Formats: sequence, C-alpha cells, structure tokens
Amino acid sequence: MSRTDTHLRQDEIALVPPHFTVGRVLFSRPAGGTANASAVVVTASGQYVLKRRNPRYCAPAQLVYDHHVLSAARAAGLPAPEVVKTRSGSRWLEHEGRIYELYRFIEGTTEAHPNEDQLDAAGDMLGRFHHVTERLAPPGGKQLGRLWDPRKAADLLRPLQTRAMDGHLGSLLANSATEATERIELLLTSLQQIRMRLTDETYWSLPQTIIHADWHPANVKYQGTQIVGIFDFDWVDRQPRMVDVADGLLWFAGERSRVQGRGDIWTLTETPLLAWERMQRFMRAYATHYLPSAEELAALPDLMAARWIYSRVDAADRKVPEAEQIRFLLRDVEAPLSWLDQHRSDLVGPQWWS
Repeated sequence: MSRTDTHLRQDEIALVPPHFTVGRVLFSRPAGGTANASAVVVTASGQYVLKRRNPRYCAPAQLVYDHHVLSAARAAGLPAPEVVKTRSGSRWLEHEGRIYELYRFIEGTTEAHPNEDQLDAAGDMLGRFHHVTERLAPPGGKQLGRLWDPRKAADLLRPLQTRAMDGHLGSLLANSATEATERIELLLTSLQQIRMRLTDETYWSLPQTIIHADWHPANVKYQGTQIVGIFDFDWVDRQPRMVDVADGLLWFAGERSRVQGRGDIWTLTETPLLAWERMQRFMRAYATHYLPSAEELAALPDLMAARWIYSRVDAADRKVPEAEQIRFLLRDVEAPLSWLDQHRSDLVGPQWWS
C-alpha cells in the first residue's frame, strides 16, 4: 500500500467547531491532493479547507517558516489562501500529535491544460512570487538541502532496479524483467551525468530566492485567465529560483493527455508533451520580472531532467502501492529526457527571446 495517508476522517472534520469560530459543519467533501489529507468543510459562515499536514512537514520550525512566507505573500497582494486562526489565536491546531490548518476556500478552477493566456499568468505570477520572497528572512527554519538531488533519486531507484533484476515486477509482465532493469539503468546513468554537469557547488552558486518548489497547475486556481489562488506552501525554501522555473516549464508548459484530479498521482505525473512555443510563453512572462542569467540557462536542462526523474521515483516510493511501483516509474519516462537532450542548445541559449 501507499505510505501516504490522504484521507481525512469524519472525527477529524468534527474538530472544526470546537477549535475554530466558523460555526457548525453542514457537510464536507474531499479536497484532493497526494501528500496531505484535506477536505472542503461547509459551515453556516462559508466554505473552508481543512488540511492535516503530512508528518514530513510538521516540525515546529518548518511550520513557522511556511506560515511566514504565506503571510508575506498575502500581505504583498498575492492570492495565497487566508488562514483561519484557532480560538486560541494559533495559525494551526495540534491535536493528538497531528497538525491541522484551516483556510478560507477560494473559488476557481484548476486547469490541467493551461491555455496561452493562462501560461502567461503562471509565468508572471511566479516572477511576482519570487520578487516578494527574494529578501524575505522567515523565522523558523528548514534543512531541505538540494531539491530533487540526483543522488537521492539514485538511492530510491536502486531498490527498484534490484526488484526488477529479481523478476519482482508487480503489475508488469514477467518477461519485462530485462527491459525494466535496462531502463532503470539508463535513468541511473542520466542521474550520474546530471551530477557531473550540475555539481552541488554550481547548484548553490545560482541566484536564489525563497521558491515555491511545487509550481504545478494542481497548486493554483484560475478564474478565466487570472490566477486567483496559490496553494501548497509546504516546500517553500531558499533555493535557486530556476528550480521553480524548471517546474513551470515541465508542468504548466508541458501538456498531459489526461488529468483526473489533484488526488490522482498517476495523472499528476503523467508524461508531459514538451513544446518549445509553450515554454517560450511561460519563460517570457517570468522574464518580465527576472531575466535568467547565462549560468541559470546553462543549468536549466539538468534542473528539468532531475525534477522529472525525481517526481516519478519519489512518488513511486511514497504514494504508489509496491505492486505498481515499477510500472508507475517506467511509463514513457524517457520521452522528456530525450526531448531535453535534443533541445539542450535551445534551452541554454538566446533562442528564448527570438
């Protein structure tokens, strides 16, 4: 089974009236998501989102850090959700060792396939977010290290490779063992090449800001072409700003064939069809705030490749039942890597602006 619990129970939803001044719960519905448990809670005073934070994101210093960034974003006029404080004035509720947060619900739609104007809005909003957080010094703290570290991805891949070599393929056909082993070996080779080209020293030398670290269409809401909600601040951290840009180019500019909702990890990590013209739109909108340096562009293909591989292997490890993990990992995993190799000269050069 998956090791990530995303189901919010009725007894947890019943915590709302005693601890928050929002009135009696009339009804609730699942809110989706693959890392935290959440539900839309409707009371006499309006709609809210109740979220139980994943234990990975519950350290007190991390809570303080994340909420400081969220507050700064709201204060600057960005459409971050409004936190509903507890009756005691806290921004989160600790109950039986778990952390709960309540937010005012934001009306809008999640666009799995943003159109061109929505792409522009996503690039522009990311630039605005980076402008707000560039000089921010939140209290609390995080020790996330290098995001989407190719070494960590390789560590997660090797047990899957061993299972493939032993013929333990789960839902894959038994005669796929050799092919699966070889394909995982190619991913390990790609990660080793990323490490050689984009060393830790080079990674940390890139211009930094506090990034969102999950800039994905599932984490924003639109009304028409305007972004009216930014969500999921659990990964915010001071990192190279191009890590967020890499996300935008993969997930906003990339087109996926099917998306069934925020709670479906298979479609959220569906292989994106990468297209240069859509990437240009996103990048040009972002560049109205920050024009990437030559060093940042040189790192971009490897940041994108590392993110893509990590998104698959990390989700396989934490969010997919063991019997499905190898099939989940390998479904058309090579296509974005091949595209990035073929278009490396475009990604690192002045073609963005031509």
